[in-house]
Amino acid sequence: MNRLELKNVNFKYDKNLVLNNVSFAIPNNTFFVLLGLNGAGKSTIFSLLTRLLNLQDGEIMISGSHIKEYQKALSSIGVVFQEPTLDLDLTVRQNLYYYGSLKGLSFKETLVSIESELKSIGLESKLDVVTKELNGGHRRRVEIVRALINKPKLLLLDEATVGLDVKSRFDILKYIRQLVKETDLSVLWITHLFDEVENSDGLAIIKNGSIIESSNVSHILQKHEKSSIDDLFDYLTKKVHK
Repeated sequence: MNRLELKNVNFKYDKNLVLNNVSFAIPNNTFFVLLGLNGAGKSTIFSLLTRLLNLQDGEIMISGSHIKEYQKALSSIGVVFQEPTLDLDLTVRQNLYYYGSLKGLSFKETLVSIESELKSIGLESKLDVVTKELNGGHRRRVEIVRALINKPKLLLLDEATVGLDVKSRFDILKYIRQLVKETDLSVLWITHLFDEVENSDGLAIIKNGSIIESSNVSHILQKHEKSSIDDLFDYLTKKVHK
């Protein structure tokens, strides 16, 4: 069973087709990148996965449950939005407690559920800091840890490193990839940044609402005889344009 699967998904805003027959699958324990330029359709896919938009045509399955089975499907995912969603006037601890309570956990259960994550990502000493006093990298780490409170099987991250410095970006990427290696977690990492893609990742490239290639990065590079993601992207997008 794939952790996430999209089959022949189409979506229109009014009469404007913005997703055209989108299909890709994320196996268990996989770090999977959805790569595309701004306006390619990435945010629409993310909005469908998080039910901010209703599925119009096609199929989306999460851990074997159809996305329309709302509670069952979404109970197994964690979400990190592109725009910050923390309450800046609360402490880190209060932000985590509040989210935990929404998931039916007590204060104690909330911290126990993410104890190892707090240590791994360097937040243990920041619990009683008011969130607005944290830098952007630490705020994003709080959002990631918060998304892990309910022990999701699938973690969705939409442009999670936008606006962060290079070190913060790659510290977060390293941490997420390590989670995939050490736990039963699959990740959908949505980005427009080519340098966030590694050869071991799964990859779907989207252009103008269509998936133009999807497989393991190493396989795609070998298939098209390219040595880098930059060259691959340029080649595929120009080929599709022709």
